[in-house]
Amino acid sequence: MTSERPIRIVLAKLGLDDHLRALFALSQAFRDAGMEVIYLGAYQTPETVVATAEVENADAVGLSFHTVNYFGWVEETMRLCRERLGDEVSVFVGGTIPREDKSMLESVGVRGVFFPGDSLGHIAASIARVVGETRGKAEATAG
Repeated sequence: MTSERPIRIVLAKLGLDDHLRALFALSQAFRDAGMEVIYLGAYQTPETVVATAEVENADAVGLSFHTVNYFGWVEETMRLCRERLGDEVSVFVGGTIPREDKSMLESVGVRGVFFPGDSLGHIAASIARVVGETRGKAEATAG
């Protein structure tokens, strides 16, 4: 994996959450920032998201939530990522998440948590920075 190729990110909503406006906006913002977006949309499972990230050689997974039942979904996604992808795929979460849950999400391995009001530019730049750091570590280990 070279740092020259565009960032590839899988975007999805897990469970029965079907509020898609954020994913549409993120998809376009990420494409505008030069990323390749693999858009899965709503009604996904952690297994589907992680399998897609694996097959698509993704650098990142973005999960959007607008329900209160998100932590179990995130925890299962992180478990599967660790088992199947190691540390090379970074997971990001956003949506109507209480700010006080940020540290809990980070404690299971989420690399970035975004909230309503965060600009699309800030989100894209944060993902690019984290993926760049992850790629740098992987290249240093390989070389």
